[in-house]
Amino acid sequence: MWRSVAEGVSWFFSSLSPAVLWAVLGVVVCALFFRYYWHCLKPRPNSLEWIAMSEAEQTPRRMSLTLPHHPMERKDLLPLLVLTAVYAFTAFFNLGDTKVPQQYLTFHQGDSYTFTFDQPVTVDQLSYYTCIGTGEYELAYSQDGTTWNTLTLYQNYDGLLKWQGLDLSVGGGVTASQWQITATKAERFEGVWLSELALWSQGKPLVPDSVSAGGEALFDETELWANKSTYLNSSYFDEIYHPRTAIEHLNNVYPYEVSHPPLGKLIISLGISLFGMTPFGWRFMGTLFGVLMVPILYVFLKNLFGKTPVALCGTCLFTFDFMHLVQTRIATIDTYGVFFILVSYYFMYRWLSLPAGTPLRRTALPLFLSGLFWGIGCASKWTVIYAGAGLAVLWLLGLIFKYREWPRSAWSLENTTWGFVPFAAGTTLLSLVCFVAIPVVIYVASYLPYATAQAAEYNVPLQMHNLLDLMWNNQVFMFTYHQGVTTPHPYSSSWYQWIVDARPILYYRDLDLVNVNGTKSLFAAFNNPLVSWAGLLSFFAVLIQTVRRRCGTGLFLVIGTLSQFVPWLPIGRILFAYHYFPTILFLSMTITYLMNDMFERRREGYRLAVYGFTGGVVGVYFLFYPALTGLYMPTWYADLFLRWLPSWPL
Repeated sequence: MWRSVAEGVSWFFSSLSPAVLWAVLGVVVCALFFRYYWHCLKPRPNSLEWIAMSEAEQTPRRMSLTLPHHPMERKDLLPLLVLTAVYAFTAFFNLGDTKVPQQYLTFHQGDSYTFTFDQPVTVDQLSYYTCIGTGEYELAYSQDGTTWNTLTLYQNYDGLLKWQGLDLSVGGGVTASQWQITATKAERFEGVWLSELALWSQGKPLVPDSVSAGGEALFDETELWANKSTYLNSSYFDEIYHPRTAIEHLNNVYPYEVSHPPLGKLIISLGISLFGMTPFGWRFMGTLFGVLMVPILYVFLKNLFGKTPVALCGTCLFTFDFMHLVQTRIATIDTYGVFFILVSYYFMYRWLSLPAGTPLRRTALPLFLSGLFWGIGCASKWTVIYAGAGLAVLWLLGLIFKYREWPRSAWSLENTTWGFVPFAAGTTLLSLVCFVAIPVVIYVASYLPYATAQAAEYNVPLQMHNLLDLMWNNQVFMFTYHQGVTTPHPYSSSWYQWIVDARPILYYRDLDLVNVNGTKSLFAAFNNPLVSWAGLLSFFAVLIQTVRRRCGTGLFLVIGTLSQFVPWLPIGRILFAYHYFPTILFLSMTITYLMNDMFERRREGYRLAVYGFTGGVVGVYFLFYPALTGLYMPTWYADLFLRWLPSWPL
């Protein structure tokens, strides 16, 4: 054991790069920020404030979950628009190609097509753009039509929606005039879909002179041929699953990926419908939802704290977190989960902000919207269910506090016919509709594409009991599947690594550039270290202040944070850094809580502390931007500025 520890320590220090000094500086910045915060909390000795705080400690105030609500102001419009525009530009920049092969040829096992050249050609490289379906092709070639040689082209699940290739340059390439491609294996009902087959000679494309009837789709988009797969023209990481499922839904094909609820993939399909089956198209909706989080969070923080600078700085913390950018640019479903968590908590906050005694007709809308968006989120990804635990706790505590405050409320004094018991009964009934009935309807309805595809495949009518059986069987499969995800992964991580930002997940690396010309292109999903480290400390600071002050706002943030983090602790399957994404949202809000305290205390230098820390977060975001978006960068840049920790694969 001690030998392993010693080896680990030795590896850590031997792997340090010059960029570790930036990590040290980041720790110092976080430490200074918190040192100043605790300094702000101390009253000036023998002042009226000191006397008031002493008396408050002897007679602490009662906690209330009737949270403050401050309206938006005209002066909020400009910073909100500027922040949203800046982030939108960085998010959509180089998102993906808007033009890749769209037409495809459907192969079933045994289907074959020929293509010929008038003269023999020498092919030293072959590339092909896959669509959906898994299987194999045999590519036969001949010079004289008598002697044939063959190549095998694989279309595996991990090679879909991307350019794949064969290097034939060894031995000078292959020379032939007659070619034939045959599907030798098609694993599913829909067959295998192949978009383009590109032949190359010394980097120049070779277009056949003739193609057999029906095979023209393999060579009809030659202007889009590529001999290298990049994140711009192809899928990467889990994009082999979710965009594939989205296009399967659009084509009424039973999906391959059924390990998550359907709605997230249906949202992805909207982008594909608008922009085509292109990297830009399948990434568009996730990136758009990431942009929409910015104004929603700004409004949330302005309503909660009432200060434009605090709302702006707090929104910047999450906006310029690395995970927010990287995870919303990849076509997976995590973005939608976080978006609907944010919106459902916002409307739960709006319900809590209504004072005790408010008539049910006025409290119904925020409860309805909270339940509606929570239900949509659950139908997108199961992690949103964790948020439901926090919402349930907040709802129950809110009802308890409203009961306690009811006799003193202005509404109850003016409207004596409406007592708390009828209010509680009506609220409970309404909540059952909003948080149970409506989410169940949404969840079941999201499986309609599964049911219609299955009915079409087996040529049977669509019936309700089939839909319910299909939905239930999928729940059993998902639960079993996620329990069994235990295969080691080089970039998996655990919760204790998330909280210190220790293990990013590498999504993309241009392998052709490894150790070549001193240039690299890559990106990984992890957190802005200033947000991650300060967020961890701020959670405990807010927890302390919640207890000391009997603070409802702090309680709201603590419950939200715990509901997203604690459920991961006992889970035995392998986990990744992106599972921390929803927690970072709430940690950003806990840092904002501290910033609001600084503005309220107004001690000397408070603006410098808040603006300086926010500026540091934004600066680190742009420092790491190449490693978040795949921009080409010199190797020395990554070594000198980016690899703060040895475990960061930058």
